[in-house]
Amino acid sequence: MSDTTEIVLARHGEAVINLRFLENLDGVCTGLTERGRGQADLLGARLAERMAGPRRFDVLCHSPIRRAVETTERVLAALGPCDLPIEQVEDLRSADHGPVGGNPWDPATNRIGTIPPFAADQEPNPGAESWASYLERSSRALLELARRHAGRRVLVIAHAETAGSALHAFLRLPWEAASLIYPLVSHTGLTGWRHARRALPGADPAGQWALMYANDDTHLPVADRIWSRAPQ
Repeated sequence: MSDTTEIVLARHGEAVINLRFLENLDGVCTGLTERGRGQADLLGARLAERMAGPRRFDVLCHSPIRRAVETTERVLAALGPCDLPIEQVEDLRSADHGPVGGNPWDPATNRIGTIPPFAADQEPNPGAESWASYLERSSRALLELARRHAGRRVLVIAHAETAGSALHAFLRLPWEAASLIYPLVSHTGLTGWRHARRALPGADPAGQWALMYANDDTHLPVADRIWSRAPQ
């Protein structure tokens, strides 16, 4: 076992709910689009190359939300026969919007709000999860994965928000920082973190997290990369 822990985060492929959120009356994910399935296949091919390298993934963890599950299935198909342990982690799901009733987002009131929302400590809907609560829950899940799989290489297939959770968890940011900084992640974009403990005077006994790369989407066609769609 290595003395370093590596967490590789992958966002799911494009989902129907990403394109038709305003038409979705209950907020239930109906899975990937055709484009999203193609993105997941490209991600699988990219990760298969890593599995053939000197350091393989030791475990694959994923969100229970359908778009992440379908992405995981397509990645596993690309990896082919392997003994990679699979873990579904409930707390890696996206933020809970609660019993919204009717259209889950009203632009006039912005009741769900931007992600991250401007009022991170407030419930966007009665019974919904505040962004601060989401960060606490999902950050705790990532830190627990790192603890349980110390010294291993962990692949996590989840959501764009998970990359934000990693920033807060690994950099020890307060939830208030969500109004100042957040990552942009392409569908199936990869973000890599490494944790190590240093036997040096003054080193934090909890170790240090290093951000190795953020939103690596070079396996995607240019039109699918988030920077190509950003305002110039």
